[in-house]
Amino acid sequence: MKVEIKKVDKLKRIIKAQLSGEDFEKEKKEAYKEIGKSMKIDGFRQGTAPLEVLEKHHSKALKEEFLRKMLPVYYEKAITEVNLTPAGLPRIYDVELTDAQLSFAAEFNVRPEIELKETDYRGIKIKEKKFEIKEEEIEKVIANLKEGIKKTLNKDLTDDELCKWAGYATASEFKDAVRIEISIEKLRERRKRIDSSISQHLLKTIDTALPQNEVEHYHKELVNREIHNLKLRNVPDEDIEKYKKEIEDKLKPLAEDEIKLYYILEAIAKKESLKAENNLGEVVLGFLLSVAKYE
Repeated sequence: MKVEIKKVDKLKRIIKAQLSGEDFEKEKKEAYKEIGKSMKIDGFRQGTAPLEVLEKHHSKALKEEFLRKMLPVYYEKAITEVNLTPAGLPRIYDVELTDAQLSFAAEFNVRPEIELKETDYRGIKIKEKKFEIKEEEIEKVIANLKEGIKKTLNKDLTDDELCKWAGYATASEFKDAVRIEISIEKLRERRKRIDSSISQHLLKTIDTALPQNEVEHYHKELVNREIHNLKLRNVPDEDIEKYKKEIEDKLKPLAEDEIKLYYILEAIAKKESLKAENNLGEVVLGFLLSVAKYE
């Protein structure tokens, strides 16, 4: 395989590949024979017609099916040969297939290579914000529970009745349980706030070009998800269509930030030799918290 590569910009590449020779012809013939097993030709049992006959009667179909099956394979071989790692799917064009040769071009984005300094991500300042649980917060939760149960029973419950309804022997034990639940929720909010501050620091500190095809694909996914959620809430289609442009504009920066953050976290994992194939965010954010500065 002959492969030429052209650098269009920071991330966009174009390769031109050409396959020919005995190995290619042999591979094409074997593929044609396999494809031909499902083709019918008068005078032959299915799958028994010679290759010359298959090509005479089904030349176009053989070529189309061969390209459908083999172009992705040859594309993968081509990018491996030039040692490139694509981001997203390619645009394959200028495909020419003859008896002895196949040539094609492919345009795609490569994954960004991010140059990191340890000061970019180690020692991020975390502002500690301690929380307290006020008595009125506990009373508010209890009042909401009473209101919800009242709608079911059509009667007000006393504190003793409520605690037993919740599975506690005394009102004091029930309040302690409510306090713990509020504490857990506040801890979740705290971690969410800290993760967000770390993410924002990384996004502001580290710059990189983004594969636009990936951003566009993810942006479309976010928009479709938002529209689906609106439909689940019975928002009329005409209202969704009316505000679709506003939804798209709102979600575009989010798509860019999330794609950028993914590549930054991936680069940190690589630099620090972190094993994070299936849980990149959890592993890298945990590491960053372990080397952060708490104030």
